Amino acid sequence: MYDRYDMNMSKQQQQLLMAWDKAYPVSDWELERNKRITKFIGHSNPFVTGERTWELGHKNSGGGAQSLIELKTLQFNRPIKGNKNSRVYHLPKGCPSFDLVSPPNIVEFTSEAAANDAGFRKAGNCQ
Repeated sequence: MYDRYDMNMSKQQQQLLMAWDKAYPVSDWELERNKRITKFIGHSNPFVTGERTWELGHKNSGGGAQSLIELKTLQFNRPIKGNKNSRVYHLPKGCPSFDLVSPPNIVEFTSEAAANDAGFRKAGNCQ
């Protein structure tokens, strides 16, 4: 996580984790678990597979930092979801029911104005 998201780790933390890695090498189960997780998230853990090793003063790859920025951007660019049965719309941020609208009932809008123009009202639990 520190490497992927370009986080800082103290020298003491690094030494502790390097000692732990030496004392407890990657097991067959950890390799299998990594394969399963890789299928789900789309990338492996290079420290589990042995592609990378951590040394004191390690320089982070930061490979996931860009993905995190892209994910945050996607969350803000998601369409507004309207429920065609209730005529209520939900914003992608600040509306707890956004992901609860049943797929067959979803009507997407690009703006709140478009949803209002179509006769929809904002959900009461939206902030």
